[in-house]
Amino acid sequence: MQTVKPSRIQILTDQEVHELYSRPVFNQSEREEYFSVDPRIEKVLSTLGKVETRIYLLLLIGYFRAKPVVPKFRLRDVKQDVDYLYATYFPNRKPKYPLIAKSTRATLILKMYEILGFTRFSKVDEKSLLKRLKDVATICTYPKYIFDECLAFFGQKRIGLAGYSTLQTMITSVLASERLRTESILSSSMSDTTRMQLKKILHTKGRLNQLSAQKGSAKDFTPSELTREIETHNTIKSVYQEIKGLINELGLSQGNLTYNASIIRHQSLYKIRRFPEWQGMLYIVCYLFFRYQETNDKLVTAFQYVTRKQRESASVAAKQRIADELEVVRDKLAHAGHLLGLFVDDSVSDQTQFGDIRQNAFEKLSKDEIQLISQHLNKENFDKREYEWQFIDRQYRKISNSIRPLFLAIDIECEPGQTLLSTQLQIAKSELQKEKHLCTADQRLLLKQDKDYIVEKEGVNYRRFEYYLY
Repeated sequence: MQTVKPSRIQILTDQEVHELYSRPVFNQSEREEYFSVDPRIEKVLSTLGKVETRIYLLLLIGYFRAKPVVPKFRLRDVKQDVDYLYATYFPNRKPKYPLIAKSTRATLILKMYEILGFTRFSKVDEKSLLKRLKDVATICTYPKYIFDECLAFFGQKRIGLAGYSTLQTMITSVLASERLRTESILSSSMSDTTRMQLKKILHTKGRLNQLSAQKGSAKDFTPSELTREIETHNTIKSVYQEIKGLINELGLSQGNLTYNASIIRHQSLYKIRRFPEWQGMLYIVCYLFFRYQETNDKLVTAFQYVTRKQRESASVAAKQRIADELEVVRDKLAHAGHLLGLFVDDSVSDQTQFGDIRQNAFEKLSKDEIQLISQHLNKENFDKREYEWQFIDRQYRKISNSIRPLFLAIDIECEPGQTLLSTQLQIAKSELQKEKHLCTADQRLLLKQDKDYIVEKEGVNYRRFEYYLY
């Protein structure tokens, strides 16, 4: 694995750096607030000999109160503030703007820290901050997020903010260490097979784009879009279990997973391919981890939608059939009198065979029509459930082409107590993939009111049982 030689990363824009580290510019009311003096400050000032030294200390205190950084400035750069301090605290002195020696400035900075209850950033503090940032990096590797944690550290510890370049170097080092940690795990734990498959996805023209998410709701997908989503899901499924194990081993937070995946979503393919190998692998692992969950969720939604629409269609068809048959009954009921008349017709000899009488009846009404009228007169209800199942029988090819591929693709988890269902689903997936039809049906899963429609005299109707599982 390649050794990473980090160069300092850019965290803030030039404008953001300026806003954070630049010297505050006060108006009159702000000068009165930030340059106020209490007895403790007066006591420290009394120990200083030169007025310009006292002025410089007051400037440091005021600027630090407004913004906890130590700006670099010369007295002549801040004449308005110097003039205010002379007029307020040294009215009998004429303002002067000499250069302050570096050693004097360093001493005054320490006095300022002591007066305000702050300390200077030390090696001990640096070690403590590095430890904290390493923990933070396991949560989020977004540079600005880590920089914000730096600001929080300095505020909580009451330490003067270190220079931007110092924090840049620390954050760059922390991110490089985290990258080395993750790349070490990936390079030692990822199988050669998965590695080659991921490299193929990254470097085969158009392959990564084929795996990208489609816009819109799953229930609005066209058949071709659903087919593409299933293909994407099945492609990732071949490596998903190993990817899931690698994610657990890496111990990445949700934030880091999301951030790493976003690199693949938003960077150009050209740039992605130019990343160091294991850095690119980390990004694609996180991306595929989320992409698999996305496709599974969408396919589950599509599965629910398609099965619901199929169930609704069966219900509508059954109701329509009942309505049609009732119409037949109402239309043909008048002919029932002719049938009854055959039994009291004196012209029909008792010696006439019943078969001849039936044929006479069929000239007026068909056998099916007579059956419907007979059921109606006997007050037998139409079996809506049976009509629904007959509709499903006629729709079997459509079901096997639309619902079955979704069923085979999605991951289904059963509750701990649903052992029978879990086992049947596993068997069903295996048989449908290998045999293209069901061979096994656990009748214990059938509700009492459903069993008569699925288990016939000849045995289980496997086509109906397949739909029953859905």
